[in-house]
Amino acid sequence: MLDPYGAEMDVRLIRWPAAKAQLDELRAAGVPRLVVVDGDAAPPVPPDELEDWVRLPADQSDVRIRVDTLAGRARGKAVPQLSPEGVLRHAGLSVVLSPVEHRLVDALIARFGVVVSRHDLMDVVWPDERPPRNTLDVHISRLRRRLGELDLGVTTVRGRGYLLDSLSARSQQVAANE
Repeated sequence: MLDPYGAEMDVRLIRWPAAKAQLDELRAAGVPRLVVVDGDAAPPVPPDELEDWVRLPADQSDVRIRVDTLAGRARGKAVPQLSPEGVLRHAGLSVVLSPVEHRLVDALIARFGVVVSRHDLMDVVWPDERPPRNTLDVHISRLRRRLGELDLGVTTVRGRGYLLDSLSARSQQVAANE
């Protein structure tokens, strides 16, 4: 699985209840984790979608499926990283952005997975001027082509603004809703 910087990161297996303190640390850090529950212990309640549990004795194939599922969920939640030099990294890949694209992406990453209004984007990219309305649309269109290479997409939310998210997470959500 990839962390937000594109490096390898594993789903952690935690023994329950013996490693409760370690589980608390991993939860706080947002690390994906599979809790391996001793046969007679009550399992913990997972606080988010990055945690699951399996009771011992567990079949190896069951553990593998749960680990793969957690890794997929974590990939969908990984936030892209933007360097001050304008290099955008996500899913182990990178692209160099123009100054305007850099400001646009910076504003969208700050609210990754949430709609950002056209007005807010215009203020960030062109704080001292108001270019024609279609100028933002042209830059978003170009940005979509560039970001698709990194498994990122910009969705237009009619009447509200734009949303930056992971294309694979979006397709997983659609599949889950079918």
